[in-house]
Amino acid sequence: MGIVIRVCLTYVFLWLCFRILGKRELTKMSPLELVTLLLIPQLFSRTLPGEDYSMTNAIVGASTLLSLVFLSSAAAYRSRWFGHIATPEPTVLVDHGKWIEAHMNQERITTADVFDAMHRSGLSELNQVQWAVLQSDGKIAIIAKP
Repeated sequence: MGIVIRVCLTYVFLWLCFRILGKRELTKMSPLELVTLLLIPQLFSRTLPGEDYSMTNAIVGASTLLSLVFLSSAAAYRSRWFGHIATPEPTVLVDHGKWIEAHMNQERITTADVFDAMHRSGLSELNQVQWAVLQSDGKIAIIAKP
């Protein structure tokens, strides 16, 4: 019965945390925020099966991580300077059908990655692309030529 109580407590705790964090945190996660989110199961891994009976340690650790995610998100929203540091700027990979090799090398993006995004956008040739932009979330946005 103890494991059921610990799982229920963990569920309620995480549910409350994500309600407080808001929808933005779940839809536009930066790579750092995703890694931070993946650390939460590690904090609870010994607590849930009862190997470590201190739920307090797991809750304090998860609260600290989620608070840091919230505070960095709020600081990026309120401060242009911090937002510029915390969130990478989009990078143009293709400009009017021409590869920008320096940007592709800097971001370690292959032509296959761009062609994959082009095909998902319904384009088959590079000369159909006005711009291909690597967004801050890692997705490649394709803007077709008019």
